[in-house]
Parts: sequence; structure tokens; C-alpha cells
Amino acid sequence: MSIFKTAQSGEVKTKQLSKEGCRVTLSVEAAPSLISTAFQNAAVQVQSRAQMQGFRAGKVPLDLVKQNFGGHIKERALDLAVKAAINAALTDAKLDAVAVPTLTKADFNAFNDGKAFTFEMAVDVAPEFDVTGYKGIEITKKETTATDKDVQENLDRVLDANARLENAADGAVIDDKCYAVVHYTGKRNGADDYKLTAESELIDMSAPQTMPGLADAIKGLKKGDVKDYETKEGNDTLSFHVTVDDIKYKKVPALDDSFAKDMGFETLDALKAKVKENLDAEAKRNAERDEVTQIENALAAANTFELPQSLVEEYTESSLHNFVHSMTQLDPHNLTAEQHKMFAERIRPSVEKDLRIGYIVHAISKKENLQATEADWQAELDKTLAEKKNDEKQVKTFFNERKDQIIATLTERKVFDYLKKEAKYK
Repeated sequence: MSIFKTAQSGEVKTKQLSKEGCRVTLSVEAAPSLISTAFQNAAVQVQSRAQMQGFRAGKVPLDLVKQNFGGHIKERALDLAVKAAINAALTDAKLDAVAVPTLTKADFNAFNDGKAFTFEMAVDVAPEFDVTGYKGIEITKKETTATDKDVQENLDRVLDANARLENAADGAVIDDKCYAVVHYTGKRNGADDYKLTAESELIDMSAPQTMPGLADAIKGLKKGDVKDYETKEGNDTLSFHVTVDDIKYKKVPALDDSFAKDMGFETLDALKAKVKENLDAEAKRNAERDEVTQIENALAAANTFELPQSLVEEYTESSLHNFVHSMTQLDPHNLTAEQHKMFAERIRPSVEKDLRIGYIVHAISKKENLQATEADWQAELDKTLAEKKNDEKQVKTFFNERKDQIIATLTERKVFDYLKKEAKYK
């Protein structure tokens, strides 16, 4: 559907001046009749909002509107005429714009009722290319089932996540495998520093520490021991007074039927079976995603063509805002020029790849006649309704409101199913 108002046939003359990549530059001459119609429509539109003393709003005689609001009428007529001429020019030149065209050259002083108006415009169009390299794509197939090692590693993580700390035996000393509970006060260059003070701090002796020298200083101490030590932080001297409150060791539960029951399963074998089932499903999803990625990489490598830069910039900006909003604490609207450039450079390659793949998939669907149909849409609706029986009204509303997007998604699915069927698996 066109985004511009229409002009009558023959009311514009169009000449292509250049084509670089996806950008086409046109010279457009709008006929006097088109300009006159634009002025007439503009006068009526301005009249509907005009206010003058002695007349109700919108009821000012047209001749008085023209006398008193000529500047507004000309401004509105210019907008109407240019939009109508742009639309007619695109039709005349048989161009399908992917973004709103921009005027690159125009003498607005020459815009007058009853006279032709000439301007130049640039428009981005979809790339023209012969899709290739999509049959016989070589795919390295990943495993779709989990190994016994995968299952055991997953269970070990579950055990570790359910571990608890137990007090060490009397007389135990702090070593690399324990957890120490300490409290300490500290000074920086001889002056008390509250930032170097802590109460009941739990220290994992097997992990890196943020407080310099603390883990090494307390190693070998027992519960109740006190120690003073000094260390350097840059040019500063830090001194600490540390007391060991407790020593604990991590107790990992045994992998047995009792643990399985705690996790909601009758037996250990039932727990292992469920872990295996989940890992198999995850492995299958990962393998399918990897196949798609390999196909996309092959398609992008085999089909190099210029992309509409206006779309690249538009999608990059949209992706940038979404990324910054969801992944950082920054306000996308308050980025510095340097930050904006950094994020844009990071995001643009992914945007370009996604846009390229979209054009390639569309080309394959046309070439191989893989367009999804109304019947496919209905089948997908029926399948979803069967899965979500309690949300029938919501599902139907969703499918009807997004029918075009769903058909596009089903078309893409058909294309990738076809590409997988034609692929060579290793």
C-alpha cells in the first residue's frame, strides 16, 4: 500500500538521473494541473481551521482565507503537491520504495499556483540480485542427544547448588578449601577507614578476594585467633586487625534416592531420566539453531549485494535503542556522540546480516514457489488453539491482528525446511 497521496495519470514527468547501489535519484516535474489541485485542496483545508473576527471557526469565506492566509495555503499546497508527485513518480518509474524518499534539490520559490514545479528526489529501493548458492549447503550436524558425561556434570551442578555450609571440627585451621567467617577493622595510612571494616564477612578461600592480602593473612589461623597485618595498595599502606569468628566447609549432598526425593522424584533413576530428557531437548534446540546459523552464513557469503542504507540506518538505530535499554544502565536518548558511534558500530554488522538474509529468503521463496498460504495460517492457528485451549479468544485475536506477519514467518519456515532438505550434512 502506498504511503503517499495519489496524482492523476500523466501529471508528472519522471527521469532517472542515477542509480548507485539501492539508491535511485529522479528528476520530477509536476504538471500545472497537479499544482492547481494542490492549492485548491490546501485552501479548503486551511479554511476548515481558519478563525477571523465576525465568523465562526471554519466558516470564513474562501476568498478571505486566500487573502489572509496565503502563506499557510502555499505551505500546505507544497506539502500536498510534493507527496502526490512523489507517489506518481514512483509509479511512473516503476520503483518500489523501501523508505520515504527525500528531496535532494528543489527551488521552493518557484512553487506557484498554475505553474509546473520541478524537483529532484532520492529513493532507496529493494536490491536486485539473482539468488544463488542455496542448494547443497554443507552443514556440520551437531549431536542432538546428551552423553552420560553431560548428565553427570548437570547433576554435579545441581548438587553444588544444594550444598550447605557446616561448622568445621574443633581445632580446624583455615585452608584453601574452607570458608572463613571474620570481622575486621582497617586503616589507610594510619587513619581509620570505614571502607576497610566488615562484620561477619564470609570468605571463600578457594576464590579470588577483593580485600588485598586478607586470604593469605588468615591462612593457618583457628577459630578465635586474632591477627594484625599490613599490605600495600598503590602508594597507600593498609593495616588490618582481623578476628576469625568461624570456619566452615561446604557439604555437598550425596547423589542418592534421598536427594532425588528432595528434588521431587521417586528415585535417583527418575531424576537422571528427567535430566537426560531436558538435556536432549536442549541439545536438539541448539543443533537446530546451529543449522540455521550455518545456512544463514552460507547464504550471506554466496549473495553479496548492496543494501538500502536508509533501512540499515533505521534498523541500526532501533536495535541500538533496544540493546542499550535492555543491556546497560544508560538512557538511549542521552548517549554521547562517541557512545552512540561505539554501539552503532557494534550492532550494524548484525543488522546488515539480518536484512540481507531477509532479502535472500524472500528471493528463494519466489524462485522456488514456497509462499505460505491461507491454509498454512489456519493450520498454525488450529495447532496453537489445541495447545492453548483456555486462551481461545486471545489466540484468535493475536492471529487475526498479525496475520501478515504470521504468514511471513511460515514462509520463512518453509524456505529453511527446503534448504535443510537440499543441504549436504556432514
